[in-house]
Amino acid sequence: MSRTIPIPDKPELVVIQHPGWTEYRVDATTPCSKGRGSQFSAVDAFIVLVYAIYWNTIMSTRWHAIGAALVLLAYIHHRTTQLLWESVVIIPSLGLQLETHRGVAGISLSASQRFIPWSSLEDFLINEGIRGWNIRYYLVAISRTQQGALKLDVAFENILPKFPILLEVYHGVQDALHKEHGNRDIHSSRSTSTDSEVNK
Repeated sequence: MSRTIPIPDKPELVVIQHPGWTEYRVDATTPCSKGRGSQFSAVDAFIVLVYAIYWNTIMSTRWHAIGAALVLLAYIHHRTTQLLWESVVIIPSLGLQLETHRGVAGISLSASQRFIPWSSLEDFLINEGIRGWNIRYYLVAISRTQQGALKLDVAFENILPKFPILLEVYHGVQDALHKEHGNRDIHSSRSTSTDSEVNK
């Protein structure tokens, strides 16, 4: 496995290459994203300090204890579901997988995944949309369902990285898509050639 940063001034993008797949990972916990969810913060220390100081008061009645427990559980849920990173994973001969990982302190505790087979992927492109008063670019995978309808899946939909990052990922996916279509065309031509020879 190898890890590279293809754009030096965009360290949030990391390309991870495995023997069987390539992952384009955009980190949500870099300095440009204010370190969301990456480390334990001063707020965490403050919460612990408050509970330590008022522990006897909290445990003095059942209702105080229940209220404090509910507040603590809500805070823990908030901290452990912070966005960590989002990925586009290229799996040769199979397809694309779009992932979103959430957790705390760089540890992924939950992940949502959307798999798109090459056979249903129509295109992968950079689109533009309006967000507030700004024009934002985003990556979208266009696939076709079994019913023939088009489906759009946005990559990095929570982070929405800058255009240079989108362009790097776009080229990587397009290269893989062209290779897959090339292999499909070769297999198709071989099959056609074999059929014509059998029919002679």
